[in-house]
Amino acid sequence: MIKLKNQQGYALLVVLLMVVLFLGISATFMAGSLSNAKQEKIIDTSNQAVASAEMGVKYFSSDFQREIDLIKLDIAKETQALINLLTACIEAGNSTCDEQDEITEEQEDIEEKMKDLYITKVYAKVSTLTGMAGNEIIPFYGDDVKYSIKSATAIKLNQSEEDISGSTLDKEVKFIRVNLEMEGVSEGVRKTLKALFTLEVPGSFLNAGEPIVIQTSDDTATYKDIFNSIVPSKTCAQLLGELPSVGAEVLKECKLGPGETLADILTKIKAKNLDPKDFKIYTDDFLANVCTGKGNDNGNGNSDKCNGVNFEGITIVVSEGDAGASNNMNNLINANLIINGGLSTGNNLNNMGKKANTGNPGENGVRQTVILKELNVTNNIQNMNYTNLLILGFEVPEGAKEDIANVKWGQNFDVDNYSRLCVDIDKIIPSDLSRMEKELKFTNSSYLVFFSRNADKKFVLRNSDGSVDDARTELHVKRGKTYTEFLGACDVSVDNTIKETEISVPMILDPGFDLEVEY
Repeated sequence: MIKLKNQQGYALLVVLLMVVLFLGISATFMAGSLSNAKQEKIIDTSNQAVASAEMGVKYFSSDFQREIDLIKLDIAKETQALINLLTACIEAGNSTCDEQDEITEEQEDIEEKMKDLYITKVYAKVSTLTGMAGNEIIPFYGDDVKYSIKSATAIKLNQSEEDISGSTLDKEVKFIRVNLEMEGVSEGVRKTLKALFTLEVPGSFLNAGEPIVIQTSDDTATYKDIFNSIVPSKTCAQLLGELPSVGAEVLKECKLGPGETLADILTKIKAKNLDPKDFKIYTDDFLANVCTGKGNDNGNGNSDKCNGVNFEGITIVVSEGDAGASNNMNNLINANLIINGGLSTGNNLNNMGKKANTGNPGENGVRQTVILKELNVTNNIQNMNYTNLLILGFEVPEGAKEDIANVKWGQNFDVDNYSRLCVDIDKIIPSDLSRMEKELKFTNSSYLVFFSRNADKKFVLRNSDGSVDDARTELHVKRGKTYTEFLGACDVSVDNTIKETEISVPMILDPGFDLEVEY
């Protein structure tokens, strides 16, 4: 028998209620998810807009720094052009520049003009940025992300960083602050960032501490005046035995006798309260008499005991045929060294003018002078500090070929830190000159002075492809019009009656640059 139970549809009703309940809960979660997704999209879009503005700040800050580097180069060229005019005025004996106070006044005028020009050029760059306001840049093709400049303004600040933009005295300006407002856009969302560029205005555009010497007398100096072959008959021990404890400041010449060393003579000179700078000492054995340090064998029999020799201002004249250091000759300081031949080092000629184990260039910034006929360094010539290096070639019979002197080096030849390389280019092998034009490097107001008896012959600095680098040549290459002027540019004078005038050289600018971003 079949029995029927009447439940009056309760099960169906329960199922329907459960379905409605689950649908309600699902709808709530879906609504929340959609809301979160929408909120995340808004945040992502906002972040993309900020990131876009940041890209704009990075792009224009890099561009601004690159432009400042170009401005520095322009200023250096303009400064050099004005110094060239002043030099020409001095050499011509013009009455407007024949006194030191007139020259000083002219240099002060150059400083003021260059500062005005520097500030004008920086403001011109800011004006260019202002003209770009509203121009949207799309960094990625097809992407709805872009940035643009909203505004660009500049103000002048004094040393206390107070706004003096209303002042007409640019000499008080120490900083220029550029306020760049950048807008980033992503899918219609716009965000703004403010970038502050603080640019230091150089206090000087001329290097008064390392002037070039202009000589304005007849051309009395000759090659023979430098490489005088007459050696004094007295040994240094004999000469010192005859000198009083305090003598007149005249040049005292002697030769190092058997067993005498530079170190011993320096001790005796100072014991008599005499100045080593007043002595000119001749030697026919540089390694034995001057390089008296213990040195290192390096496993090949080559001693590097010529490292770290301090001449204390004495002038040493090395006889012809004495080749110099057999291995390294580094950290040569306070030297006045004349080599009647070539200087050869089996390894490096580094850190000339820099005392060993110190970070300071030179010993208290003392300038030294090294004169030789040719140079042969196996590896590097680097980190030259406050050093005049003159390469003058060989004296040859009249009518014979002059360009026979070598200038050889291995990897690097850097003229650094206010050093001067002076070369008689008539006497150097042409292939060596060509290599010098391509590979010489100059830093920190260093430069090359050349001399040629041929007015049409020049020395230029070249790019790696052989093309002339006019900008570097103008900054780092100078010509001595006469032999006297050529030597004088490297602090060598053979005639005390010559009138010498010092003028400052352009300084390679390195103004500080700070960037701050306000979100």
